[in-house]
Amino acid sequence: MGRLARARIPRWLRPSLWTFVAKRLGIDAATVPGDLHDYPTFLALFTRPLGPSARPLPESSCWLSPADGRLVAHSTVTAEGSWVIKGTPYSTAELLPDGELDGLLGYQALQIYLSPKDYHRFHAPCDLQILRAVVEPGDLQPVDPSLIRRSMRVLVTNRRILLHCRTSDGTPFALMFVGALNVGGMTFPFDTTLGQGPWVRTSRIYDPRHRLAAGDEMGRFEFGSTVVVFAPPELRCLAELDGQTLARTPLLANPQGPETTRDTTSA
Repeated sequence: MGRLARARIPRWLRPSLWTFVAKRLGIDAATVPGDLHDYPTFLALFTRPLGPSARPLPESSCWLSPADGRLVAHSTVTAEGSWVIKGTPYSTAELLPDGELDGLLGYQALQIYLSPKDYHRFHAPCDLQILRAVVEPGDLQPVDPSLIRRSMRVLVTNRRILLHCRTSDGTPFALMFVGALNVGGMTFPFDTTLGQGPWVRTSRIYDPRHRLAAGDEMGRFEFGSTVVVFAPPELRCLAELDGQTLARTPLLANPQGPETTRDTTSA
């Protein structure tokens, strides 16, 4: 599938082929920037960037959704790790690639599922510093909630990359990126070797730390994917579970902060 996704398509065939592919996957052609002739491979189309004015940032201090997709689970990280995502039990030690709470006890775990029609790049949910990355090799099972069986436990068997981060005020949090069916790759502009083969269990510390502003691109998925946000417990979730597609809009906010829009439809 990886070789097929990277196969170059003749320029004259691209408009009709990509129009067909977009229709089959449910991709809104209006959200694809540029000319269809300019996408030489399926992977280029699938990992397409946003248009220059597609996602203006909201004027608030809220955390943004790091990715398009549906919020399919919202749980709490407990010491015993007895929590459930989409009907499947997980322990914290097995879910996190490094098996350590690392200050995440009592945090919220929000799982965002990206379908094939969604925009597959992900962005910083807030102003942040990236302290450490942990890579866990694994399978490439499907992560579609409608296909996951209780026995599959894909969040602990699939490829995972966990980024330990801090907000601008020093609050720790984490972002976990889960690979899925078919291509299964991930790329990160701040570290071009992260997520590249060969996939082996590893950990790397960043010194100096990588700094990103809210909305900055963090990386992209090459086909199926899930993001899990480990957010501080004091934040209030603004999105409805299994609601409309999130589109880098306000996802979390301080309870004392100003009310923000709950509209999560794509721009």
